Amino acid sequence: MKRAHLILMLVLVTMITPAGLSGQDTVANRPVKEIGLKLHQGFVLVHSRELRPIEDSYPTGLELNLAWHKTSEKAWRACHCYPKLGISVAFWNYDNKEVLGYGLISMFYIEPVFGASRKTSFSIRAGMGLSYQNKPHDAITNPDNFSYSTQIAFPLQIGGSLHIRLQPQWYLDVTAAYNHFSNGGIRQPNKGINWPTAALGIGYYLEPPEFKIRTKEDWRAETKPETRFDLIFFMAINEAQSNTHVASPGIEIKYSKQFGRINAYTIGAEWIYDNKARYAIEQSDGTENPQKGSLAIGHEFLLGKFLFSQQIGYYIYKPYAPGDEVYQRYGLVFRAFNRLSAGINLKAHRHVADFLDLRVGWIL
Repeated sequence: MKRAHLILMLVLVTMITPAGLSGQDTVANRPVKEIGLKLHQGFVLVHSRELRPIEDSYPTGLELNLAWHKTSEKAWRACHCYPKLGISVAFWNYDNKEVLGYGLISMFYIEPVFGASRKTSFSIRAGMGLSYQNKPHDAITNPDNFSYSTQIAFPLQIGGSLHIRLQPQWYLDVTAAYNHFSNGGIRQPNKGINWPTAALGIGYYLEPPEFKIRTKEDWRAETKPETRFDLIFFMAINEAQSNTHVASPGIEIKYSKQFGRINAYTIGAEWIYDNKARYAIEQSDGTENPQKGSLAIGHEFLLGKFLFSQQIGYYIYKPYAPGDEVYQRYGLVFRAFNRLSAGINLKAHRHVADFLDLRVGWIL
């Protein structure tokens, strides 16, 4: 498992290199660095009876942000906004030290900012990363923690912020966010933690930014709508039984059609050889086929070299039947070259994560 965690960290580090952040911007259009601090207060959502021991938990978090705020015309034309790419590190007190303990969460995030040239602006953030928790489930010492059973987990965050410029380099943040983490099915139990938060923060640009007021043009007049066929190979790792882990390979073919400046819809088909199901079949002396086939529809945010995707899928072939027939996927992909991409994707059945996969794609 340490090797899988290392691979994931390398993928994220590759995504946030200066080349990935700055692209081909000239010196005058380089992203402006900024730092920020936020204080979060939230509450835990209880979506399963096993989580009753944590229903009165109200997490508090202190978040440090380092971001690169793009100011170029190229960045503006991609979304009629000035996007940020950043890294956050947050310490969380889950308000239940006996069961949930404390957490340290680090994420890479994408944050398009609309109206950055005005005194008041608005942004939407999506982030993924790695986290450390100090009180995983233990049958003897911590039997009530059904939320996580590994110290390392994979957090997700989506939220929106109102930014109020106080001075040229200082601004105030008011944020609402939805937070989640789970271990991606690496070990059970794995109900995860879901907690909405409200936050108040302060931000500082290391140099005065210049967000030029630019004329909005019809994106269809500037560029032809993007249409893609992606062929994707992925590999998932999850726990078949206590301390027994398996790798499950899969292939996805997906059609993407742009319908807005930063929006596209997707239609796809997926096949996976589910070695977790194969293990369960063998343990019960069954004869079912562990393979699964499914169809999915979804949406993508097109953010330059980055794609943030959401899908909902339905199994059309699933001989081994346990579990839901419907699933969700959430992914972050970096398009390193014209046709090659790499990223991570979380698959979940309702509120429970199934697995996290690493993937490589090729545009046909």
